[in-house]
Amino acid sequence: MNHTSHAGEWLVALPDTPNAAAVLAALGPTPRRADHPSGRPWLVGRWDPVDLRVGSAGPTSVAALGICSATPERLAEIAARTRDVAALDDLALPGSFHLLATVDGTTRAQGTVSGLRRVFHGVVGGVSVAATRADVLAALTGARIDRGRVTLRFLLSEIPLHVMNTPLWAGIEAVEEDSCLVVSPDGRARTRRRWEPPVDDQPLPVAAAALREALSDAVRARRDSGLTLTADLSGGLDSTTLCFLASRDGRPLTTITRSAGDVGDDDEWWADLAAEHLPNLRRIVVPRAEIPSHYSDVLEPSPPTEEPFPGVEDRPMYRALAARVGAAGSQVHMTGDGGDETLTGGAAGVFELLRSRPLTGLRYLRAYRAFEHWRWRDVVSNALERRDRYPGWLARRARSIIASPLEDEGATNLVQMPPWATPEAVELARELLLAEAERTRHHGHNWTAHHTIWGIRMGASVARATVPLYAAEGIRVTTPYLDDAVVRACMSARAHERRTPWTYKPLLAEAMRGIVPERCLARATKAEGSNVEYDGLRSNVDRLVALCEDSRLGRLGLVDPAVLREICTSFRIRLFTPYAISMTLSCERWLRDLEHPAPAESGSTTMEVRS
Repeated sequence: MNHTSHAGEWLVALPDTPNAAAVLAALGPTPRRADHPSGRPWLVGRWDPVDLRVGSAGPTSVAALGICSATPERLAEIAARTRDVAALDDLALPGSFHLLATVDGTTRAQGTVSGLRRVFHGVVGGVSVAATRADVLAALTGARIDRGRVTLRFLLSEIPLHVMNTPLWAGIEAVEEDSCLVVSPDGRARTRRRWEPPVDDQPLPVAAAALREALSDAVRARRDSGLTLTADLSGGLDSTTLCFLASRDGRPLTTITRSAGDVGDDDEWWADLAAEHLPNLRRIVVPRAEIPSHYSDVLEPSPPTEEPFPGVEDRPMYRALAARVGAAGSQVHMTGDGGDETLTGGAAGVFELLRSRPLTGLRYLRAYRAFEHWRWRDVVSNALERRDRYPGWLARRARSIIASPLEDEGATNLVQMPPWATPEAVELARELLLAEAERTRHHGHNWTAHHTIWGIRMGASVARATVPLYAAEGIRVTTPYLDDAVVRACMSARAHERRTPWTYKPLLAEAMRGIVPERCLARATKAEGSNVEYDGLRSNVDRLVALCEDSRLGRLGLVDPAVLREICTSFRIRLFTPYAISMTLSCERWLRDLEHPAPAESGSTTMEVRS
């Protein structure tokens, strides 16, 4: 098999059937393998032995790939009492991992509810096969790129929940994050729901206690992994909390802080304050001058990856930081990514609050209007839209999709394509979104839950994209806020107590009292780095223009390179302009990288496009 490969793990799960032998042969030589209790091949791929734990009892085996608190002995105990794959729905183990099981010939595969770890599936020779990476499975099945799906990656504004992470390979499907894949002994697959978001009805103290336990367990799973742990100490409350949890009992910890890129950025001050209270701390502080500018590497070919990097402008920064912690001996690097999405979940809860507690809702609404500059027309529009469920909302938005001029900063009630999108691209996106509206569902019991899940999955997609950058330095990057138990604890809190207009991350502050110093918990600001992005756009405009030349997206008929070039060089920056440029050039860079073969020992994927 020729497969796209970058640094890092991948795993293919085969069903317990003789027909899977042909799939194993197609995979070719692989460095790792674990078998079903029957002796047939089950898990094959590339991973570090320390990252896969397997426990078996009789006809059952349970495996965890990633950071998991369970030992092989613990997994064997779980296997001994498991009579059906459905019994694993309620399995609660701290960590972030793929869960795989085989029970009497039936196999199960799942990722995490955040989407940080995902499962894909396709059919090879009549046999359903699961994989942890879409590109590996695409190469195994001979799938080509679906250009219609590519258009969905440079949508702007409200991005539909399910399609935002749709695999870009024709015939490859993703298991939805709240579901698992079940494959019967005859090789047929189905998905089944395994998780429902909790109702947000827990008072703040109760939810905070649950978060304290879940987050403490999550950090402990990383700390006790036996691997050298490092962590971001950005100055933000999310990463600061993780550092104090990792340093409990006086454990030594190495952290990395990058200097502020703007005079109004107070991150570094808060990082210094936290460092004063952390025992046995070894700090790496990276001066701003040593962080490459946004887009500085956008012309450099990179090993092919399974999907575009969401935020290609940040890639040089992640590479630089990964190199620094790698040089410090890190094997696991912990970041606060996902904290914003899990701990707050958006301000949409005010609209449900208006119905359940009108007076409180009006008080919140007045505050949000003042603090976040909401216009009354947007308030009314959002309130009216929440009368409908998600499938109807999506269908209505799909029918009104436009190629946005990027001028109207309040046009968030539209699903928009960037102005350089061709009419054909807009029509392709409309067709796909209308088709999605026919089969999708509303996530959670109200729009607040739905928007929270949307935000968590968006945050996870960015964190997931950094995995190969750290893996190139031999590091597992990990994000405790995106663990299943942490997501559940946060989403159980009353929405209007989880996020308020007056208090910064009250749920986390309440949960960490007695662990994080009160002075650190008092932070009420968040750094905003748009000036750094604007500087990167300006200083690397020649590189952006070069990507417009012989554009691969242009070849596919999806963008007008002349329009893209004109906007990149005109510096007419509107609210959506940096985001629009970022998402489009992420896709352009990805398509170009697919043309470069991976190292000889890994094979390569040739890019073909499906109309």
